Amino acid sequence: MEKKELANILSEILIPIGFKKKSDYWVIDGNEFTKMINLQKSRFSNIFYINYGYIIKSIPLNSLTMHIFQGLGSDDNAENTRIKELLNLENNISNEDRANELKKFLFQKVVPNFQAINTETDLLKDLKLRPHLNDIPLIVKKHFNLNH
Repeated sequence: MEKKELANILSEILIPIGFKKKSDYWVIDGNEFTKMINLQKSRFSNIFYINYGYIIKSIPLNSLTMHIFQGLGSDDNAENTRIKELLNLENNISNEDRANELKKFLFQKVVPNFQAINTETDLLKDLKLRPHLNDIPLIVKKHFNLNH
């Protein structure tokens, strides 16, 4: 499998739910924030990362790509290992198996998140459910008046 096929998998899932593809990014530009997902290639090997999150329009982005940023992964170690294997194009997983499993993980992990969060209030509720906010920029914590 090549990067183009990974991009096609993302397009197949994201475009029907309203995302538009711009280079290696898929975006939905909303009133309060932009939902974004991108496909990133490792500089050192044929390994990819699927990153997703939000750009809050009412605060400056500064040098950030997204205000709220997450990578496709899992808290379950076995599941997280499998996701990493699927995004490593240097192994011998068949294209069909890779595509089917990646679609499954995207539908389980990413799509529900994007469908549930449509306002800043939704986003704040999601942030408050996280076990920690260590990966949230200070400007976002201040915006939402979260304890830092």
